[in-house]
Amino acid sequence: MKNKGLLIAVFFAAGLLLTGGIMMLAGRKDQNNKKQAYSTEFLTMDTVATITLYGNSDLSPVRSLIERLDKELDRYDEDSEFCKFNSGLGTELSGSSLEVFEQSQELYEKYGYVDITCGGLISLWGITGDAPRVPEKYEIEQELAKIGFDKIEHNGTHINSSVGTKLDAGAVAKGYALDKAKQVLEDNKDECAVVSLGSSTLLFGKKPDGSQFSVGIKDPFSPDKLYATFETDEAFVSTSGGYERFFEADGKRYIHILDLETGCPSESDLASVTVIADSGIKSDFLSTAIFLAGSENLQKYLDDDSIKVIAIDSKGSMSCSSSLDGMIKLK
Repeated sequence: MKNKGLLIAVFFAAGLLLTGGIMMLAGRKDQNNKKQAYSTEFLTMDTVATITLYGNSDLSPVRSLIERLDKELDRYDEDSEFCKFNSGLGTELSGSSLEVFEQSQELYEKYGYVDITCGGLISLWGITGDAPRVPEKYEIEQELAKIGFDKIEHNGTHINSSVGTKLDAGAVAKGYALDKAKQVLEDNKDECAVVSLGSSTLLFGKKPDGSQFSVGIKDPFSPDKLYATFETDEAFVSTSGGYERFFEADGKRYIHILDLETGCPSESDLASVTVIADSGIKSDFLSTAIFLAGSENLQKYLDDDSIKVIAIDSKGSMSCSSSLDGMIKLK
């Protein structure tokens, strides 16, 4: 069995930043621009995070925020409220835990497919851990019966589950953290920044040279290459696909994105979905939801004026929102 982690690297000489499913492409240096770029790279949220800030060398406010949220939203951190809930004793939700819980529920009720109450099913497969396995059918059925916000009892902000429901914020935590990072950057009156958390990235403010941010989408069939590029103003960009995190058993590949209808890894006919939005948690949530929905349900997302979508199917064909027509360059 093989467990393939995220491929993330920084190529300073080429001006290229690989981040999960997307790449940030550096434009030509503006000789009249005197804004110095300061960067840091560190491990957090099960990925390599990169912060690049223009005109300000103090990266600590954003980094400290992300590292704090990593602990608060980590279901395996004994001090986190999600961990306490998953222990079966129930807990009081507050701060980031409460916001993630409520925002995730709102997104699920509107769009479906991604449910943070599926923590037990994620643990059962263990695909992002050290010992992934193919569970028995009865095990999957037992965990499916525990999934759903209706399986959680509320008493104000205190939550409990009598059936053993477990929370896992992995599908939304990065996007939520980027929403909070944007607030910090705004409060500090920073002008431009790129904050990458692997599969989700915040493009903040305006570049010193006045140009748009250039983004490259990785080829899901050859992840070390680009499939396409596009340019955008300030935005959140998230990509989901099964080509970087998976394991193989008996000749079959099992990706880390689980289909909550079957309780098994998704067999979507989409290879990669990128969502551009004005909300981090929404882009993070929807990139996975649209991937799970598959090509037969793609059109309604392409017609959604609140987001921009780029989807690559299993045959290598691309579909995109009409607002991106003429803006995407195929590589």
